[in-house]
Amino acid sequence: MSKDYLPQFYAMLEQQVGIALDDTKQYLLESRLLPISSKNGYADVYALIKYLTLTPLGPIHWQVFEALTTNETSFFRDKHVFEALKNTILPTLIESRKTEKTLRIWSSACSAGQEAYSLAMMLREDFGQLHDWTIYIQATDISDLILEKAKTGIYSAMEANRGLDAHYLHKYFTQIDKGAYQIKPAIRQMVNFSNHNLVGSWPFYPKFDLIMLRNVLIYFKQDAKDKVLLKKYQQLNGEDSVLILGAAESIYMNELYKLVPLDKISYYKQNTPVKA
Repeated sequence: MSKDYLPQFYAMLEQQVGIALDDTKQYLLESRLLPISSKNGYADVYALIKYLTLTPLGPIHWQVFEALTTNETSFFRDKHVFEALKNTILPTLIESRKTEKTLRIWSSACSAGQEAYSLAMMLREDFGQLHDWTIYIQATDISDLILEKAKTGIYSAMEANRGLDAHYLHKYFTQIDKGAYQIKPAIRQMVNFSNHNLVGSWPFYPKFDLIMLRNVLIYFKQDAKDKVLLKKYQQLNGEDSVLILGAAESIYMNELYKLVPLDKISYYKQNTPVKA
C-alpha cells in the first residue's frame, strides 16, 4: 500500500477544486474514497490515488473530488443568520431596491439546496410585499450528484426535520413515499441550480444583492480564498450589497471588504466601489 503519490494528489485536489488536504486527513481519504476504489476494482484507496495522479482528468477524478467535498447542511442552518436576514439585512435591501423591484441572491456551495430553499421560503413567508417583484435565487455547487438531489426538492424525514418547524413543513412541503417530503413547486421554481467550481472559470452571472458563502473558505488556503473573495466582490451589486460567510470564517486583511457587526453575527459589504 504505497502512499508515495499523496503529495501529487493533494496538489491536484487543491488546483482543481480548492480543497487543501494533508496527511492529517488520511482518515478522510480512506473513508470517502473506499467505495469508489472498491467499485472500480482498485486494490485500495492508495492504488486509486496513484491512478488519478498518473492519468489525465476524467470522470473518475471528478467522482473523487465530489466525494471529498463536505455536504453538511440543514434548513435555516444557524438561526442567528436567518434572524439577521429576516429582521435587518433583507428589509434594508428591499427598501433600497423598491424602485427596480428586483432582488438577486446567490447561495454558493449550496449542497442539497436547503439554504437556497430556506431563503425562498423566508421571502414567501415574511415579505409579502415582494409578490410583484422579480426574485432571482441562484444556487451553485461543484457536485452534479448533490445538485440533482437539490433540484428534486425531496428530503428524508430526518433531513426535513432538521431546522424546519411544523408550520413550514405543512405549508411548503408535500409528504410522499416512505416518509419523505418534497418542497412544493412554487418554492422549487424560485431557485435555479447549476454547477459551479469556485476555483475554476466562472460563467457570466448578474450582480447579486446578497451572496451566501458559508462554510466553504475554511477548506481553502489563503491564496485561493483571496481569489474567490475578489471574484465575489466583483459580483456584488453595489456598496450596500451583502456577503455572508460561515460563523468560523472571516476576511482578514482584505481591503475590498468592510465588516458590519450585528448583535449575534457579522457580515461584509464592499469597502470601495467596483472599478469598471
